Amino acid sequence: MNRMSRVFGLVTLVLVASSLLVGCNDKKAQEVTSGTSGNAAAEALKNYDYKKLSYALGLSAGQYIAHEEIKLEYDEFKRGLEDAVKKTPNMTDEEIQELMRNYMMTRMDAIATANSAAGKRFFDSIAKQEGVQRDSSGLHYKIIEEGDGVQPTDSSSVLMNYKARFINGEEFDSNGEEPVLIDLHRVIQGWTIGIPKLKQGTKATLYIPAELAYGARGRDQVPANATLIFDVELVKVMTPADVEEYTKKMESKAAQTK
Repeated sequence: MNRMSRVFGLVTLVLVASSLLVGCNDKKAQEVTSGTSGNAAAEALKNYDYKKLSYALGLSAGQYIAHEEIKLEYDEFKRGLEDAVKKTPNMTDEEIQELMRNYMMTRMDAIATANSAAGKRFFDSIAKQEGVQRDSSGLHYKIIEEGDGVQPTDSSSVLMNYKARFINGEEFDSNGEEPVLIDLHRVIQGWTIGIPKLKQGTKATLYIPAELAYGARGRDQVPANATLIFDVELVKVMTPADVEEYTKKMESKAAQTK
């Protein structure tokens, strides 16, 4: 499921749930619950804590609205909700979806444009910093602590520690407590190009432009045209035997935790 589908799915879920909640006391709902009063499940539903659930639904909708930076018109939001419950909408389902799609595309374009400009400013600034090197691909990197081991190729498997952040300093990913096994031919280009520049044992920072990361489409928590920064440690360049041993070790560990 792509990001747009998840967005539409979440909005639909929130609105449908809200509509059902607001209408739970209407005539039809009363008939259903009264007709099955002897049923324990129906009684539990009838006596549910709808006040608390209502607040939770409001929080859920509000979090989504805030995340998507929607400048909510509260009166219109309330009117739309009431019209949905009364089944007197002033828009068709197709019009609703088109309006939402248009907003999301407009917002994504604005974010992508802003991120591109911010990325350019960022690379202009770090290019002047001591120790920062530039590859012909546009990748920038800085050796923090030089290792003395072998260097991987762009198709090697490596054991890595890493932390990922945006140019505003916000961290969005890391490997956690243990080094992670990574195939360099199955990652973003910035890693495929950057990690082979490091010797085993090296600690470095990779400054990866969007075109060598997730580009104009972004991915999950990575917005469109985002420049990414990775603080990395090349723990070990793995042989096929090392990979097999590591895989068995992790499978055994996972089995023990079940």
